[in-house]
Amino acid sequence: MVLISGDIITSTPDYIQTGAKFVGKIKSKHGVYTCVGDHDNWAYRDDYDRSLREVTAALSNVNVPMIDNERLILGIDSANIEVTFITNTYVERINKNLLDSLTNNTSKADLRIFLTHQPRQFLINKATEQKYDLYLCGHTHGGQLTFLFPFYNLSPTMIETPYMRGERRFGNMLMVVTKGLGLSLAPLRYNSTPEVTVITLKKSVD
Repeated sequence: MVLISGDIITSTPDYIQTGAKFVGKIKSKHGVYTCVGDHDNWAYRDDYDRSLREVTAALSNVNVPMIDNERLILGIDSANIEVTFITNTYVERINKNLLDSLTNNTSKADLRIFLTHQPRQFLINKATEQKYDLYLCGHTHGGQLTFLFPFYNLSPTMIETPYMRGERRFGNMLMVVTKGLGLSLAPLRYNSTPEVTVITLKKSVD
């Protein structure tokens, strides 16, 4: 299963179809899904609705759903896997009631995945509280521009979040912040190698 944490494009509508075309080439036995990212709203800077509508439609044409505040239960082999898609971007912040409704632990799934664009602390807290197994996100581009000093790395991304890349544990929940493939503002990366994160799930042995 392939899960994308949004940002199919960077800006302008010029590459919506190209982005969707290449995402559509991904082959996955159990499907390819994406949540909404910040940049998906910014194809037309003065029309967020049109931007998201056109990105969503282009992805739909290649059988990749962009899922906006919804949860899916996927039957994979003998397990039920819940994936909760949460939209929380600079354009649209999820309200408390909807977040509570979407994350309420009623599915009894064997594995629960919380997929969102940003590593926001209130979302991490909610996912931990509701006993999710995995919290998956991107947004940071791994710092994108990271300057290395003895014993310390600095990036403008640290102004926004301490969770720039890699894995963190919150109780029994594993959070993975992927560095992803794209760029933002500056047309380069510095000390932030692009990546596709592979997570291997193994059946627990009692």
